[in-house]
Amino acid sequence: MEKNTVTKIFSDMANLLLFQPPKELDPFVLDETEYDTEEKDNFSTTALQERSREMEFLLDYARGLQQFLNKAIKTLQNNPEFGVIETVKKDFEKIETQWTEIKEILLKNRSTDGMYNNSVVSTSLDGNEKILEAIYNLPINKDIVIRKISIGTQPRIQVMMVFMDGLIDKKVVNLSILEPLLFMQERKEKLEGEDLIGSIMEKCLPSGQATRISSFVEVQQGINTGDAILFFEGSDEAVAVEAKGYEHRSIGKPETEQSVRGSQNAFTEVLRVNTALIRTMLHASDLVTEMIPVGARGHSNCAVMYIKSIANKELVSEVKRRIKGIRVDFIADSGILEHFIVDDPRNPFPQTLSTERPDRMAVHLTEGRVGILVDGSPFGHIVPVSIFTLMHASDDFSLSLYYTNMLRIIRWFSAMLSLLLPALYLAISTFHQEAIPTDLLLSITAARAQVPFPTIIEILLMEISFELIREGGLRIPGILGSTIGIVGALILGQTAVTAKIVSPMMVIVIAVTGLASYSIPDYRLASAFRLFRFLFILLAMGMGLIGIACGLLALVAMISSMKSFGMPYLTPVAPKTVYGGDVVLRSPVYQQERRPDELNTKDSLRQETISRVWTRKNRRGREKDE
Repeated sequence: MEKNTVTKIFSDMANLLLFQPPKELDPFVLDETEYDTEEKDNFSTTALQERSREMEFLLDYARGLQQFLNKAIKTLQNNPEFGVIETVKKDFEKIETQWTEIKEILLKNRSTDGMYNNSVVSTSLDGNEKILEAIYNLPINKDIVIRKISIGTQPRIQVMMVFMDGLIDKKVVNLSILEPLLFMQERKEKLEGEDLIGSIMEKCLPSGQATRISSFVEVQQGINTGDAILFFEGSDEAVAVEAKGYEHRSIGKPETEQSVRGSQNAFTEVLRVNTALIRTMLHASDLVTEMIPVGARGHSNCAVMYIKSIANKELVSEVKRRIKGIRVDFIADSGILEHFIVDDPRNPFPQTLSTERPDRMAVHLTEGRVGILVDGSPFGHIVPVSIFTLMHASDDFSLSLYYTNMLRIIRWFSAMLSLLLPALYLAISTFHQEAIPTDLLLSITAARAQVPFPTIIEILLMEISFELIREGGLRIPGILGSTIGIVGALILGQTAVTAKIVSPMMVIVIAVTGLASYSIPDYRLASAFRLFRFLFILLAMGMGLIGIACGLLALVAMISSMKSFGMPYLTPVAPKTVYGGDVVLRSPVYQQERRPDELNTKDSLRQETISRVWTRKNRRGREKDE
């Protein structure tokens, strides 16, 4: 019944005076759909059935086509009259209709990874367009641009250009592709002959790189990486023209591997920029860059770089074999790739050298190692490595020999402090008080007199607090970075001691341990030491120094059994190899004549026996050239 003025006023008054809960929609709940499970369980069977059905269609069509040709030949030979042609034409239309139906069925066939791996470029632009619409979900997907033009005059040829908006440089597309193609029409140039694609590539495409492609796997790889794809009516090949022009971060300074001296360039997220940065450092003609696509759905290019005349052939083959053997949807970062290719991904110690410095990667390439870069990641990996390599810094060879060796000793001492200092303090203060001088013991005892917790609780409280501050400082936005430092200093320093929660000696122990962990050059190696530190604390709590000794023995045994791409983790110390002049301490650069022996490189010498030839000349007092 329609409400009048009186009933509306009454209704409004009732709503105002009487509470009524708001009418809410049913909340959305993301639930598991039944067909997903069924599809997963029956996927292999369904795929095989689809392939079998397609094969039957193609065989039936081939038999029908053969019968049609035999019948047409006999008919035309026995009845040369003009009226017979109409009969043959009707039979041909039936065959053509059958082929159209089969093509529609094949277009619906999608492989397991969403790619049309079995499809080849058709001679028909409409057929190619239908496949592209199916692959990229057009017209729903607005990223793909399809442009059709006509080129030439005798005859006119239909051309279809496809590219991904946002990944291409529009100037390159307009000036290097579209303008030369359309300019041919004004020149009334003929485009005909058997090699139409070659003629167009030679005369009309001045772009830097143009490649013939014939399958839709290559078409998708080109479109997804910023190429413009040209299809031609009547040709079963397409042309991928390089037109990459997406936005990316400019080359900046290294954030995690800063150095006082040396290059200040760092890798970016663009793979080609990173490979070019290495080549600007290392002008070697036999520096090889191999591209390996990784990922079934999001194809990421992975670059494997090595110097062919130096790197061990088996090492390069093993690296490529492991990368090609990855079966995953998408690789977003080089750190994820590392877990797929290292020998023991469950071991916390890093088995590759991660770097964001092109100069550092170039140096290791000249030693015979292999570099791995992933598109979209500003970090590269160097393999194989030992634990001694991970303790080296990027500017070790840019500083004085003696100063560098002193810094390296400090790093190893810091690593041991980071690993053992809290455990040693706990073991000595709890089990072996006789190892502490009497005055120091009395001082520690007096400082702990009012602390209500045992030493192990003190250590765990401080360690967990330090980890919280470190993680918070890492995740907090940069503008608030100073805040976390103030809070950390107050918690770790003054407040905890004033509140009698921890003793001043414990604050000193944890602070020194934290500073020592940050002096380790490799972040992942420092994280591994930090992780094992908690294990040593537990061992010290249970057995004192004996527990620490047992833990060290087990740790050394574990590291001794590790390998990085077939190379022992403790080389050149265990197993011992030929000394190359750069292990814990380094020798002068001019005396490092051999490459690392454990890499088994093709060329073991990196420089002549006497690299400073001018000194020998001076000593001998001769001026002849050598």
